[in-house]
Amino acid sequence: MADRSLVCLSRPLPREEYLRETMEFHEHLHSIGTKEGLKERKLQKAVESFTWNITILKGQADLLKYAKNETLENLKQIHYAAVSCGLNKPGTESADIQKPRRSLEVIPEKANDETGE
Repeated sequence: MADRSLVCLSRPLPREEYLRETMEFHEHLHSIGTKEGLKERKLQKAVESFTWNITILKGQADLLKYAKNETLENLKQIHYAAVSCGLNKPGTESADIQKPRRSLEVIPEKANDETGE
């Protein structure tokens, strides 16, 4: 089982696969601890620690996923703002952003606008 853990750590796993691998390990943790010679109290403590750590890591993974999605959305908005202001380099637009966008220039007021004529 230890060799398998090292293999899993050597490459990034999709979240679902990671959770499945972790839950499989959790199911076998009691028997692994028994094989390693852990007695009742230490074995129970190891299982509790593993469960707590996995709970924390799962929460952190959820926060990272949310932060990544939010960051990607912010980068997309920055890109669109740069394109609309003409700050982008030529040839950097993606295929779906090739349409010209109206810039956010100030529209000059006419002298008659205040009177409504």
